[in-house]
Amino acid sequence: PGAPGLYPGPRKRDKRRATWGQMTEKLTICLVGPRKGGKSTLLASLADCVAQRAFGYPLSLPPTLQAISHPEAMADAAAAPQNIFEGPNGDYEKLRRDFVEGGVATDTLDTYEYYFRLTLNGAAPPAVSERAPWLLEIVDAAGEIAVPPEGARVAILNDVKDKFAGQMLGAQAIVFVLPMVRLEDSGWIATLARLIDRLAQSKDKKLRRLVVAFSQYERLFIGLGPSAFTYACDPAVALYVVRKSLRAAPWMDALRALDLAGVSIRFTVTSAYGFVKRFQNPNIDPHQPGEQRFRRPGLEGARGYSEYWRPFLTAEPILYAALDLDSAFTFSYRQIDARREEG
Repeated sequence: PGAPGLYPGPRKRDKRRATWGQMTEKLTICLVGPRKGGKSTLLASLADCVAQRAFGYPLSLPPTLQAISHPEAMADAAAAPQNIFEGPNGDYEKLRRDFVEGGVATDTLDTYEYYFRLTLNGAAPPAVSERAPWLLEIVDAAGEIAVPPEGARVAILNDVKDKFAGQMLGAQAIVFVLPMVRLEDSGWIATLARLIDRLAQSKDKKLRRLVVAFSQYERLFIGLGPSAFTYACDPAVALYVVRKSLRAAPWMDALRALDLAGVSIRFTVTSAYGFVKRFQNPNIDPHQPGEQRFRRPGLEGARGYSEYWRPFLTAEPILYAALDLDSAFTFSYRQIDARREEG
């Protein structure tokens, strides 16, 4: 990914941006999706994906994403007239370490906030570069709060519900993270459709951009061995996969209502487990029980995985949500709807 010529540029300039201080733009991005759908793993692999440049943006435009603490975020926002960062400080390094060591998902009935400073180090279109840098607040909401299975009864505190509702309505961008499964057979699909419909009808939302990210992309290429990455990093393959996943999506009409109302809608694919460096196969070890990633025998923890692990496209939905800048793997309604011969 990142090959020249696959960079169509920004869709439009957002005139409603909120600037803190003289230079820093602050954005709140909500991650929403069902339990164990891939939200926390996407977030945990985000910084590594950016660092390894495993995204679809051109290599001449390398971003830097630095995880910062809540006090650091507040210091950056000192010029703001009020404290609009709320909630406890999210420990991003612990989230990343838990994922690298065991792939642990966030199992909670609350929301967590993580903070990042995003900068661009290459040549960017003026409409983007003049807005840099960005201060990102990323909200990771438990699946039981936002998209519980149909009919499930989960004891969620009213304070948590109110907090999440406020974060959704106050967010400038939302990323729906959905596992790549048969959507029509999912127990949570009706709940998701209602959530999107309520969001589309709300007059209080500050939403500018929405990204639907299909996770676990690497699983489609398990049987291809070293050819897996060759196919996975072809944008035409990713577009085909997205189109096929959306055929039975009952929430498409609500998303179109948001699109017609001026919200930028994009679709993409992500893979937190990614592919094995040098060998190019999906990073799932067939010789280990469960879903274990490749690592050198005898080494534990992060060092054991760093030699082989390369996350893929998990930065895509976050970078688009912040920059409003298309990559080779962010697809618009126009691209999804276009008729083309397949197969």
